[in-house]
Amino acid sequence: MSLKSPSSLYATSITSFPREIHLNVLTFLRATDLSALQRSCRCFNNRDLIVEVVEHAANHVYPSDLTKGFDTPIVSGEVKSMSFVAKKGARIVKKETKKGKGNPAALTLAVVSTEKTYTYEMLRNMEMLVVARVLSRPEPPLHARSSAFYVSKSWCRAALRWLEVQEEERKEREERHRVAEEAKAVLVTPTKGRKKAPHPGSSGKKKLSRKEQRQRDRRMSDASPPWSNINTDLVCEHGDLIRCSSKSARARRRVMDKQAWKVLKRLYPDSIQLDAGVGSTGCLACAAEAETAKKAELDQKEEEKAERRKPLACPLVRGFYTRGSKGYPADCLVTPQSETKMGMDGFQCPLKPGVYSALPRSWCHRFRKYIKTGEGGFPPAPDASDVLCDAHNFPLVPPHLESYLRGETSALLGGNTSATPHNDGGGESRASLPRPNERALSASRADADTLMSLRAAGLSELDLHAQRVAMAGLEESMQRANIHGINDIQADDSTRQFDRSITNEQLDRENRVVVEILTDEEITALEKWWPRLHGFYALKFAIVEDLSTISGTDILWSTPPCRECDASSRATENFAVRNRLQKRLGR
Repeated sequence: MSLKSPSSLYATSITSFPREIHLNVLTFLRATDLSALQRSCRCFNNRDLIVEVVEHAANHVYPSDLTKGFDTPIVSGEVKSMSFVAKKGARIVKKETKKGKGNPAALTLAVVSTEKTYTYEMLRNMEMLVVARVLSRPEPPLHARSSAFYVSKSWCRAALRWLEVQEEERKEREERHRVAEEAKAVLVTPTKGRKKAPHPGSSGKKKLSRKEQRQRDRRMSDASPPWSNINTDLVCEHGDLIRCSSKSARARRRVMDKQAWKVLKRLYPDSIQLDAGVGSTGCLACAAEAETAKKAELDQKEEEKAERRKPLACPLVRGFYTRGSKGYPADCLVTPQSETKMGMDGFQCPLKPGVYSALPRSWCHRFRKYIKTGEGGFPPAPDASDVLCDAHNFPLVPPHLESYLRGETSALLGGNTSATPHNDGGGESRASLPRPNERALSASRADADTLMSLRAAGLSELDLHAQRVAMAGLEESMQRANIHGINDIQADDSTRQFDRSITNEQLDRENRVVVEILTDEEITALEKWWPRLHGFYALKFAIVEDLSTISGTDILWSTPPCRECDASSRATENFAVRNRLQKRLGR
């Protein structure tokens, strides 16, 4: 007994394996791989082996309901037939049949032995047909999803688009081949009565326009072969299902039954299997990382919020921040004065004596917004240089600030104006109507003067009493006669006050710069948060007591205001001056 060396055992070629082993090995390859193998090795370029591989794939590898009709002309084009009987044998059968000596069994054998010829191109068409039928299946119901799997919807769309483009290209190739065959047939026919043969390269269809051709090329250019991993956009870096919301999951995932997933897994073995069961919530590692990142983000936001709210530790800054839409310190308002302590015009400065500053409302709004939400970043140092006029570089006192300091308005930023003395259309002054206290004071003064005059004239006390009773009756009758007119005047005053309500938009339209009032202590507290800034401009003024004035107070400005420039917003309006004579003069 002779023993073979180990080297001779390893030298055994794969071509020496039995046909069954070749068949089992080749069924694990795709059509493109089999085609390359056929061109590279003579052993695998065997017609019978190719037929067995295609039939085994159609009957055993894929379900029969998915491969049914793969060899029809609609799917694989024209299918040619080839006889297994040699040409010489075929001639003998024909001759014996003519002489009457033929064997009917031999003729029957020749007919039965005629079979279809399969190629790897048909196998590729079969694979495309299987993928198309699998993707066209509906999703399984909810109660049957315990054994289902997820598939990427983007991959399904790309695969269907690629199959559609491949089908169009196959039809075009077949059409060109048919036209070429017809052209050859026309050329071999006699010249007489022969039709003009079409160009072999044309498809015989109507030529598309340039626009239609561009649209077709654009539609076919975006089609790319489906990637090897079906769920590459559904898996995370840990190789598990990405966690997302239910809405996003429905838009990105598709549920497929177990049989369909096995087919796709065989065609695309690099795909990652994702279970679509009830307990599949996604990658736990990604969930832990998301929770950690969320907690870190919340901690960072809390730190940033605490850093932003550091200025509120000072009560002065906190009072300025919580001031709201008033625009002035509420604790600096004076108590309402009696009518006798007001000026003759009835106005009084609403602030207590002290040093104040005015800052633009835009800066105050930005500072409060940064403290609350952090939007816009840390604001620059407070600066009121916007109130300086361009011509003289002197401050322009906003009209709404001056009206409020004089007591003509009840609010600095918005609100209803008080009854400012003015004349109406009839020329009758509203200030001429006396107030109740003024009427009582004037009546008491008139009665005292009248009594002194009557006593000086020599009238007795009885006559004086009768005269006083007559004057009181006359005054009462006059009041009854004018009561309706007084009510009409009061109604007109309330309507005018409502119409003169000042809103924020009106403030922006009527003032070049809208400001808020801060105390000197609040400005000093704000300066501490800009340590590198040695000083900034603020519109400072002081309210001092001055008994020589009618109202008892006076306003002193740190810098004399400019009275030559307009402090309202009308000074900043842009006017486009056009010379209408330019066309006439031909310029």
